[in-house]
Amino acid sequence: MKKILIATHGTFASGAESTVRFLMGNVGNITCINAYVDQDENLVETLERYFAQIRPEDQVIVLTDIKGGSVNQKIVPYAVRENVFLVAGFNLPLLVALAIAPEGITKDGIKQYIEDSRNQMELVELVNQEGQDEDFFG
Repeated sequence: MKKILIATHGTFASGAESTVRFLMGNVGNITCINAYVDQDENLVETLERYFAQIRPEDQVIVLTDIKGGSVNQKIVPYAVRENVFLVAGFNLPLLVALAIAPEGITKDGIKQYIEDSRNQMELVELVNQEGQDEDFFG
């Protein structure tokens, strides 16, 4: 089974999940870890509990906010598993694509989704056409 784990600093993880569910309904098996929000929660223990319930046939795509950040670093020991893919610096288009991706996704498939999601990020420049009151994409 394909599972998605979103693990970020603060509440970015649950915000991203909330947005995907708002846009698309209940898609995929998504779990969130909002690291360092609750002082009583230990991130290492939370990750141990999550990965303890992962079966060998499960695929886990882990999305983190910052490459090399503390959350990302604590997941690295689990990313050595064959069925775990760690993606740092995710954006919403990537999360949407992965949530609706078919089971059995490959490393190359994830790389393609990453590349496609990068293309969604750009500076949107608006241009006012002479004689028109509205701005249009340039």
